[in-house]
Amino acid sequence: MPQMKRKKLKTPVIYYVFAGILLLILAFAGYQALKIYLPQSEESKGFESIKEEAGIKDISAQEIIGSTEPSQSGETDNKTENAADNTPVLTLTQKNSDFVGWLSIEDTVIDYPVMKSDESDPEFYLHRDFDKNYSYSGTLFIGEGCDADSDAFVIYGHNMNSGSMFGSLDSYKSGSFALEHKDIVFRTVKENRVYRVFAAFQTKLLPEDSKEFAYYRSVGELSKDEYEGVLENVRNMSLISLNEAPKYPEQIMFLSTCYYHTDEGRFVVAAYRIA
Repeated sequence: MPQMKRKKLKTPVIYYVFAGILLLILAFAGYQALKIYLPQSEESKGFESIKEEAGIKDISAQEIIGSTEPSQSGETDNKTENAADNTPVLTLTQKNSDFVGWLSIEDTVIDYPVMKSDESDPEFYLHRDFDKNYSYSGTLFIGEGCDADSDAFVIYGHNMNSGSMFGSLDSYKSGSFALEHKDIVFRTVKENRVYRVFAAFQTKLLPEDSKEFAYYRSVGELSKDEYEGVLENVRNMSLISLNEAPKYPEQIMFLSTCYYHTDEGRFVVAAYRIA
């Protein structure tokens, strides 16, 4: 019996339609990814260039702590020597007078300039770079009602998809990460400082008339009672338990970024000055 030839099945038109739609979706997704990540990558390189051009060298928390420890003679004032180490940091004020310091956390991508704009526009650097041009990533900045010398102050930064800026700040949800990265270096135009992490918490922006604790309103100059109230609230909200706690009047610094556990969510790391 002769073999019968099989008819070649035609590929349904609908197959090509679905394949075409899938390719379009993939192409659009790729375009969107490039649109988001390429600018962020370029903006990160911009900060690296600023650091390199200014001649800012990395310095560890232990180096700063060591330079401010009492000498054998009992003298504790090494501020002059410590301040001299940050001359390159100081030179950045000549490029932009809004510059107040350089923030870095060892073994993380957090290594950026910090700005402070006029109180009439406290979020000026939300989407502006160091040179005041538009920037999707923005620049770290100190918030309203406080400055780098306040009893308590906030540094804000975007939670970027690429992990840049404060995109990795929520790593502090882990107690082990917090222990390994407990010291934060903030090199201001006046001196080199070290802050020690004592809490990390999730919260959100609150209505103006809310009586709940809002870290961003608990800044500026604080009385001892106000200070103790801030400390109690922060430690009660903390997701991690650390054997660290500031004592009045040790300065408190909040690092804050957007968080998506709720509407208008925020993730905050609290640290206090130790050097």
